[in-house]
Amino acid sequence: MTRYDEVRAKYFNVSLTGDLLEDVTRVCETHQATHAYLLPHLLNVANEAKRLAKRFNLDETAAFAGGLLHDIGGLVPEAQRLELAERLGIDVLAAEREVPMLLHGKLSAYFAHAIFGVTAPETLSAITYHTTLHANPTDLEKVVCLADKVKWDREGTPPYLSDLMLCLDDSLNEATKFFIDTLYHSDLLVVHPWLIEAYDFYFDKA
Repeated sequence: MTRYDEVRAKYFNVSLTGDLLEDVTRVCETHQATHAYLLPHLLNVANEAKRLAKRFNLDETAAFAGGLLHDIGGLVPEAQRLELAERLGIDVLAAEREVPMLLHGKLSAYFAHAIFGVTAPETLSAITYHTTLHANPTDLEKVVCLADKVKWDREGTPPYLSDLMLCLDDSLNEATKFFIDTLYHSDLLVVHPWLIEAYDFYFDKA
């Protein structure tokens, strides 16, 4: 059995139809006992990403797909992410070894391509970078990232939400700068190199 077959059998053991929304729904429903939060979060982020894409004249279908798949790697328990990523040939950074939660974007992009057939590089990169962004992010990457922050998967309202929404009224870029600054100066277990790159890109050039 190949590594793909092992992953397919363990996390995606459903009949896929080729309809992305239907297939993600089917997959999440098989993990309802352990991941009841996941499908509502994916749908919320996908719809918010689509709304933001429309607002900023971007590809709504790509934004919806990126939002729908951005956290699908969360099906893999955090304790197993490092080993699985290495077995799948995914490059693992030191920060991700220290905090394997940070691997879920890379795993999500891998699954988006290998399981759900997403081939568009811009959608896969939006999924990959949705947690921290990186230097010179695309507008689609910004939209998927910010949609995830607007529709976070925790209880209550994000403490930064009102300020983020005000920045969105200004521009997508201002909202992105606000988020990067907020995340960079928050109480992180580890600062991912991509976040450092994003912060330097926006604020070393200011």
